[in-house]
Amino acid sequence: MIDIHNHLLINVDDGPKSSEETLNLLNQAVEQGITDIIVTPHHHSGTYITPASVVKQKLLEVESIIADNNLQIKVHPGQEIRINDVLIDELRSGEALTLAGSNYILVEFSFTELREDVDEVFTALGELGLTPIIAHPERCRPLVENQQILARLIKDGALAQVTAASVCGEFGSDLQDNSLKLIKKGLIHIVASDAHHAKYRPFMSKEAFEIIGNDLGQSYVAQMKQAARDVLDNK
Repeated sequence: MIDIHNHLLINVDDGPKSSEETLNLLNQAVEQGITDIIVTPHHHSGTYITPASVVKQKLLEVESIIADNNLQIKVHPGQEIRINDVLIDELRSGEALTLAGSNYILVEFSFTELREDVDEVFTALGELGLTPIIAHPERCRPLVENQQILARLIKDGALAQVTAASVCGEFGSDLQDNSLKLIKKGLIHIVASDAHHAKYRPFMSKEAFEIIGNDLGQSYVAQMKQAARDVLDNK
C-alpha cells in the first residue's frame, strides 16, 4: 500500500515530538502493509509553516530512523498545503512541494469555510500542469453540507482523499456513513491515513480497506489502492 497523507516529521507540526514516536509510526505502517509513505507536514495551516527546505532536511531524520532499524519502507517528500495567497508563487519558486515530485498536490481547505477563490486557484494549478487532491473533504463542513461543490471540483479535474479513521468511525458514525457514501458516489479516489501518532491518531489504512471491501466491494479497494500508486508513480 501507498500512503499519500501523514505526519511523520519530528517537531514540525502536530505530528511526532521525538524519534521514538516517529519510529512507532513507521513500525505501525510496516505492520499495515504500507511500503511507501509520502510525508505531508502542514504548510500554511494556522501557525504551521513547513517550506520545502525544512521538509527535505527533516526527511533525512526519518530516513536515518528507517536505516537504523532496517525497516522495509520508503519515504518521499510532500506537504499538506492549506490554500493560501502565495500558493502559486511558492510552487513556482519550489518552496511548496507536490507529492513525491509528481504532478499531484495535496490541498487542504478550512474545516469551516471555503475561500471564494477556490476555482481560481484550482485553475491556476491546472495551468501549471498540476492536479489538486483535496484532503479529507468528509471533514470539511461546506463540502459535507453541499456535495455539489465537491462534485463540481472533481468534474473539473480534482481528486479527493478520505481519511482512513473517518471510514473506521473514529470521528463518529455520521462521518463514517458520509465517507462511505462519498466513496460509493465516486467523489473519493484515495484512502490515506493522516496519521500523527501511533496511539492517538494511528495508521488505520488496513482496517479502512476492510470496511470498504465489506460494505462496498473489493473493486473499490483495488481502484483506490491503484490510485495511490499512480500518484507516487506520477501516472
